[in-house]
Amino acid sequence: MHHHRIHVVRIAALVAVGAAAVFVAFWRLGRATVVNDEFVYVRAGWAYVHGDVSLNLEHPPFAKYLYGVAQLVAGQGVLGPRVVAAVAVLGTGAVLFVWLRRETGFWTALVAAGGWWLTPRGSGSAWATTGSNIGARIDRFAMLEPIMVFFAVAALAAGWTWMRTGHRRWIALAGAMLALSVTSKVSTSVLVLAIAALPLLFRRPRDLIVGAVFGGIAFVVVFVVVYLPVGLFTAIGYMLRFQGRQNQHGHPITIGGTIWPEAPWWANFAFLAQGTGWFLLTVLLIGVLAALVLRPSRLVAFLAIALGVFLVFYILVANVSLPYYYDAWMPFVIALAAIGYGRLAASRSPVVRVVGVTLVAALLVPVAVLGKAVATTRPSGIALLDEALTVRGEDTDNVLFARFSANTWRIYFPERGTMKPQNGPFSAIVVGEDDRRTMPRQVRTFLSESSGQLEHFRVDYLDVYIAKQGTIEDNNRDGTLLIERG
Repeated sequence: MHHHRIHVVRIAALVAVGAAAVFVAFWRLGRATVVNDEFVYVRAGWAYVHGDVSLNLEHPPFAKYLYGVAQLVAGQGVLGPRVVAAVAVLGTGAVLFVWLRRETGFWTALVAAGGWWLTPRGSGSAWATTGSNIGARIDRFAMLEPIMVFFAVAALAAGWTWMRTGHRRWIALAGAMLALSVTSKVSTSVLVLAIAALPLLFRRPRDLIVGAVFGGIAFVVVFVVVYLPVGLFTAIGYMLRFQGRQNQHGHPITIGGTIWPEAPWWANFAFLAQGTGWFLLTVLLIGVLAALVLRPSRLVAFLAIALGVFLVFYILVANVSLPYYYDAWMPFVIALAAIGYGRLAASRSPVVRVVGVTLVAALLVPVAVLGKAVATTRPSGIALLDEALTVRGEDTDNVLFARFSANTWRIYFPERGTMKPQNGPFSAIVVGEDDRRTMPRQVRTFLSESSGQLEHFRVDYLDVYIAKQGTIEDNNRDGTLLIERG
């Protein structure tokens, strides 16, 4: 009877966490404003399945193949690809659960899966703000990361199972899974070092050769098959040259309101803190520390190596950083933290056990905040601009943008926007919050000197200016702006 009750409780807990995961993954999935890189990948995927394989070759093609096929099924646009990304997120949690359950028990595995499914991972600190331009979580967009991460975690789980069972098909599967991850985004290529460490962790160094043969062959075969449609050597050569130039020169980023000409070494940690919040990050780090200190096992060592090679790559090798890069190593942080909580909860000391249970309970705070952010997801900013101008009786034929990424406004105003004051007349002037882009002198002067003749309103993170009477024109010479009364 007691065992039956435990079984029922476990099933109920798994169903509850799984239902919450489905909600976070799919609720209002298509409503969030399309983000820059997502648009690029979705457009490339659509082109790939229609025979044009020339777009976005600076990144590998596999995730974009999936996004292209998704659009054939669901229609052109971001919804189908976002569903694919959401399924990948659920799949990553499922792999963590199955893998860790065998090694650490049901509850630790459930905390790991739930931690992955339900905690925040935003691409900036505004992820919890309704109407922000970054959405509630990175992997609710059709980015490369969700696909890359799923196959990376699957590869590590398969490699671990190879060590546990001795069956060579598992290392072959690990090689194939790693190839699908690397051909989605090349960052996870460093995980070959973690898989190569497995025979040493299990004191079976001869299996290095077995892994190299079976895993290596599977990796190469899958890699080549994936790359053949886009031109194997041509595409890889282009990607390596592009990534090499970008890594050499870097690019400007904004961290905490400060513009850096290239990413400092600690940039990914700053983005991690912004995207998860200090409270969640602290709770996770305590769990990781507990896993490393309290009876560290081979599994802890393996996960730590995977996390370590990522950190070395992003700190010492990569000179480029974006607010969502940290998503690549979060499965290992969360898995280690879950193991640490389990170690604490299994302690002989009642005080330590209470600490472990309290840490798990503390995760409910960021989970609740994320749930609210997902529940209130809506289009924002640039996605609402057309309607905001229309209801005020303004046409949207030509909008002048300033301090706003052209890659963003072109998604919604591809033929109706400009950043050049010389290209008037304009129905509106729209000013964003991108500190990396200076406002043209003509726009700054016009907004200051003509403020009494302009109506100003906000559309989330955008400041919009329209003429109270007449039209905003340029002087046909140097872009000096004025209001022409008709």
